[in-house]
Amino acid sequence: MKELIDKYLQYCEMEKGYSENTIRAYRNDFTSFLEWLDSVHPGSSANEVEQMRPAELRVYFLRKQKNGACAKSSRRTRSALRSLFNFAIKRRLASKNPFALLDSPKVPHSLPKIIPMAEIELLLSAPPSDISGLRDKAIFEVLYGSGLRVSELASLNIESVCLIDQMVRVTGKGNKERIVPLTPPSVTALKEYLDSRQKVLVKIETNNGNEEGCPLFLNKIGQRLSTRGIARIIDKYISKTAIMHGISPHAFRHSFATHLLNGGADLRAVQEMLGHASLTTSTIYTHVSKDFLRKSYQKSHPRA
Repeated sequence: MKELIDKYLQYCEMEKGYSENTIRAYRNDFTSFLEWLDSVHPGSSANEVEQMRPAELRVYFLRKQKNGACAKSSRRTRSALRSLFNFAIKRRLASKNPFALLDSPKVPHSLPKIIPMAEIELLLSAPPSDISGLRDKAIFEVLYGSGLRVSELASLNIESVCLIDQMVRVTGKGNKERIVPLTPPSVTALKEYLDSRQKVLVKIETNNGNEEGCPLFLNKIGQRLSTRGIARIIDKYISKTAIMHGISPHAFRHSFATHLLNGGADLRAVQEMLGHASLTTSTIYTHVSKDFLRKSYQKSHPRA
């Protein structure tokens, strides 16, 4: 099983272009399943697993549920294991998929968390004027102004940004590239950050080893700022401004999409800017916008 998993993860990384976070999540899912498998059927091979009945496999997912796994996590694990055995069948390493008949748990429908505009303004005005503050302001402006995923933001290089054309080239899921507009405040914030960085940090490239390109956002020692580093920066300013808690970096992306639709943007254009492969993925934001329209209607119409 371990050899099959290694081959599949290599396939996901090299041929499918899955992100590092997705690969890590899949590996964790497979490791958890193998630990359970070894406890009930020590040393089982892929061929032995494919003979297991759905009722036996459901025991594992019931155990995950008792240990606190949410429906979304269980759904991803089933999907990962199902894909693993589809891969094995195509490679003639298995003859059938034991997870094909397992139903995926229903994920409770929940609307994305949107940051109110007043609180976004508070966050945008919170960073100080030193080099770290200029970097943090640029991060907030690009996250909200262009709707990037945090992993996309962290992977940006200086050459990804064209300040003259007010555009940024983003590499998203599956290594797919897209061009996203930058707002004028984002351009200003990036210029101020890069000008300040050039004065303080000399020969930045020497701290980045085998990096391809020069990272746009750096930490205090001149290395690429990580996704966790960005999350910590956001948490710091949330505590500082005493605004709503539970804001994740992804909330900026949700707010970007919802505020665009509330302002009359075309859903297809929003899909392109978000980098969603399917329009269906973007339609969740229309539910939020419908709520906005309903409230506006009830507030404004004399007969509402």
